[in-house]
Amino acid sequence: MPKRETTEPALSIDMRELEQEGPNPTEYKETSELDESRSKRVRIRNYFNRIFSSRFKRFVSYAIYTLILLTLGAICGWIFVNSEQTIAERNKLKPRLKVDILGEEEGRPKNSSREINLSTQAKADDKNQIADRAKEKNESQIFDNDLMQGIIYPHISEDTENGPLPIIAKDGRQPWIEYSRNFKQSDRKPRVAIIINNLGLSATYTEQILKLMPKNITLSFSHISPKLKKWVREARQKGFEVLMDLPMEPDGFPRNDPGRSTLLTSLSEVENLNRLEYVMVQSGGYVGLLSTHGSKFTLNSELLLPILKAIKDRGLLYVDSRTTSQSLGPELSSDIQLPRAFNDVFIDKIPSQEHITTKLRELERIVMDKKFAVAIARPLPISMEILSEWASSLKKKGIALAPITAIADKQSQR
Repeated sequence: MPKRETTEPALSIDMRELEQEGPNPTEYKETSELDESRSKRVRIRNYFNRIFSSRFKRFVSYAIYTLILLTLGAICGWIFVNSEQTIAERNKLKPRLKVDILGEEEGRPKNSSREINLSTQAKADDKNQIADRAKEKNESQIFDNDLMQGIIYPHISEDTENGPLPIIAKDGRQPWIEYSRNFKQSDRKPRVAIIINNLGLSATYTEQILKLMPKNITLSFSHISPKLKKWVREARQKGFEVLMDLPMEPDGFPRNDPGRSTLLTSLSEVENLNRLEYVMVQSGGYVGLLSTHGSKFTLNSELLLPILKAIKDRGLLYVDSRTTSQSLGPELSSDIQLPRAFNDVFIDKIPSQEHITTKLRELERIVMDKKFAVAIARPLPISMEILSEWASSLKKKGIALAPITAIADKQSQR
């Protein structure tokens, strides 16, 4: 009994103490709210720390990458800009040795270790090459001038830097008369002049024409012929009258291009006069100039008139090919008293026997009606064959085949 009584009081004391030591419900609730508030602040702080940390890291990464790229770009740019200069400077620093190799028959120089200035030597070589080319050109020019000896008459010629040019002699004699072929001016028969133009470009055709054509046929040579002076010399020696083709701007230029030194409406008066002079100095012994193409240029009186005056001042004859019926060449020539002739018929625009024969019949009608006529043909085999046969029949028809100077100023424009 005493044991039992002792135990119960002890147990009851412990329970009360525990109840007294345990938390107050109100305090526990406040503590929970405080902890929860603290945990929220911690989470928020951690969230912002993570965001800041990640963004900062990205920023730092981008800054590093950008710096690396800029550095690499600067290095590459410096290398690109300075590489050639650096290489050149490095090459200058390389030691160089020039050794002269002696020929079999050459002796040893007194000082085999002499220095030779390479640039000076190169300049000397260039000068020698230029001198050699000039010598070759002079020799070629001398040869060309030899070809013209006896063909160009000194009293109606002047020497220029580019070559001889025809002039009117001091006593008034003119090249178009001095170089003309003898023709019986008292012959009252109707006269027809045949001009074969664009000669000298084909050696075969030119040679055949010189052999086969009657001497009263007039030959007109292209100024770009490779052997122009040779052909002119041969033609003059055989007794032909010679003209020079003078290319003028046609309609449709530059698609339709007559070639080098063409007189153009887009050029100034001085430039066209320079081109005229260039054509004239290519040869000599000719009686005048034949305009070729020119369907546009011959309609421009402001540009054409200075050309005609220059031809007159040289004592030459002007022949207008009349590629257009509206050409001002014949009229302007008459106005300034320039000896002139003009084309009536293009014989072989279509290189067929039927067409050529038809054009020759037309030419006969013109010459019988107007007493004087001019026709132009190309150096084609079919044209030469038909013309040769036709020319032999003219005497029976009462028509005289005449050189172009025998037609000068004879044609009526009406």
